[in-house]
Amino acid sequence: MRFLLLILSLCALGSFVNISERIEWDIKRQLEWSDFKGTPVFLENWAASSSTGMSQSYQINNKGFLDKNDVRIKAHFYPEYSWIKEGRESQYLLAHEQTHFDITEVYARKLSELIEKTTFSKNSLQEVKALYNQVEKERVAAQEQFDLETKHSLEREEELKWRAKVKGWLMMTKGG
Repeated sequence: MRFLLLILSLCALGSFVNISERIEWDIKRQLEWSDFKGTPVFLENWAASSSTGMSQSYQINNKGFLDKNDVRIKAHFYPEYSWIKEGRESQYLLAHEQTHFDITEVYARKLSELIEKTTFSKNSLQEVKALYNQVEKERVAAQEQFDLETKHSLEREEELKWRAKVKGWLMMTKGG
C-alpha cells in the first residue's frame, strides 16, 4: 500500500505564515490598486510595496520518492502585506508592482522546470527543499536587482527595459 504525504509549504516573507488571502498569478488578471490592502510603511521612501511568493505542494511516497505528477508550484500576491501610500496611485507605478509579481511567476516556473528535470532519490523532501531554497534566493536577488536598477520605478528607461525583459522571460518559460 502506498502512503502519501501531502506537503504544502507556503513560503512568503521568509517564513511559514497563515495567509488569509492570496491572489494566484494569472496572465488574464493584472493587479489593481484595490488588491493592496496592507498598511503603508511610512518609514520607507517608496510609494508602494508588493508582497509576493511561491507556494508549493507535492506528494512523497512512503519510500521517500517524489511523485512528479502531483507537483504544483504557484506564484502568489499577498494583499494584506502589500500597500500603496494614499494619493500615490498611478498606472505607471501599478505596472512596476505587477512586474514584481511577474518576476515571482518566472521563478515559480523555473522551480517547476527544475523539479521536472531532476532525478530524485529517496531523500526527495530534502532535495526539493534545496531546489526551492536555490530558486528562492535567485528570485529575491532578481527582485532586489529590479528595484536597484529602476530605483523603485524612478528610472523610467530602466523600468521599461525590465518590463520587456520580464515579459521575455515569461514567454520563454513553460506556461508562457
